[in-house]
Amino acid sequence: MVFSILSTLFTTFKTGVFFFLLNDYVKRTYPEKYDSLLVEIPLKLIYIYSNCQIIYGKLKDRVNEFIENNPQAKEAVNNIYKMSSKAFGLYNIDLEIEYIVNGELCEKYKRTQSLPDVIEKNDALLIFSDLTSGDNCVNKKILQSEINFDYKISNIQFILLELKLVFKIADQKNDEHTYKVVLKSDTYNYYLVNNVLDQKFFKYYLRTYFPDTVTRETFVNIDIINVKIIDQDVNIKTFALTEENSIILKENEYIICE
Repeated sequence: MVFSILSTLFTTFKTGVFFFLLNDYVKRTYPEKYDSLLVEIPLKLIYIYSNCQIIYGKLKDRVNEFIENNPQAKEAVNNIYKMSSKAFGLYNIDLEIEYIVNGELCEKYKRTQSLPDVIEKNDALLIFSDLTSGDNCVNKKILQSEINFDYKISNIQFILLELKLVFKIADQKNDEHTYKVVLKSDTYNYYLVNNVLDQKFFKYYLRTYFPDTVTRETFVNIDIINVKIIDQDVNIKTFALTEENSIILKENEYIICE
């Protein structure tokens, strides 16, 4: 740390000495043009800098357009980004957005990267994890088709949220399994206003938090997913989860869309 500060100070000192000597040289060598050069040189530097900015902007737009329109190039850039992130130990730290398809994590992104179009696939899901709060409990926002990273914490707290998976073909033990869905723990919080808990989310939740018992084959064999809620007012609600219905969290209430 101390060495870094001393190195910075020494570099600043060398730069200052260089410009001082350069100014003295120009003043002694070209005394009659000294005043005009003081005006002309900064103007020329500003002109060159402005042109470089314009050229850089155009080049950047063309490169981005090329990458977005070429899946192979886009995949190559993402692979390079992931390799560099892993090399510096940032892969699990700075990648804030999970791209999920059919419950499976397909990719992670930064907020500054181009995100996939969730409308392209009906079973696609984007979840944003706010890693800037400095809290161990990460707030997780389920992004909608209109990407927005702002959020507000809901006051809703379920006493119980339970999924009962009923299978088409019974295994050796039984034909159903029950899983408790915990929307807030010491490390994560899904209780955010306008978070939509639908079939896509619950598939993701089961694959993420019960990976040993819920596999890809599990979803193929499911006949019905029954949802049971005991809310903070001890109201009990049950319904069969389909592609059309969901639970929408609001600030002081929740809505079951059927």
